Amino acid sequence: MPAYSRLIFGTACIVLLILTCISAGCSSSQTPSAPASPTATPRGGTTITMKNFAFEPSTLTVKTGTVVTWVNQDAAPHTIVSDTGSSVAFSSDSLPTGASYNVTFTTPGTYTYHCSIHPSMTGTIIVQS
Repeated sequence: MPAYSRLIFGTACIVLLILTCISAGCSSSQTPSAPASPTATPRGGTTITMKNFAFEPSTLTVKTGTVVTWVNQDAAPHTIVSDTGSSVAFSSDSLPTGASYNVTFTTPGTYTYHCSIHPSMTGTIIVQS
């Protein structure tokens, strides 16, 4: 095989490896939990997706003890930060595409939150006994 053909083949293999890694969610960023799909919610939990610069659903009602998992399905990074005055404070690191963050809600109440990167993204968790 001519040298230029080996070079093209080698370059194509490296590009394919990088694309495979990116599509698998490889990242050097630290996240609160491993990348997850919306179906990988912990037992007894429910999922909120971040998609089109919005939380879906924007309001969620759960029972005490429920694990809520946010999954970033946007191309942009997002955060989950409880609003000032919340009786339970929670805050994620910046979540790249495919990353997730979990909070277990053990106290009844209404918890509002937002994305600190995109403040127009807001949501509410209502926890009932």
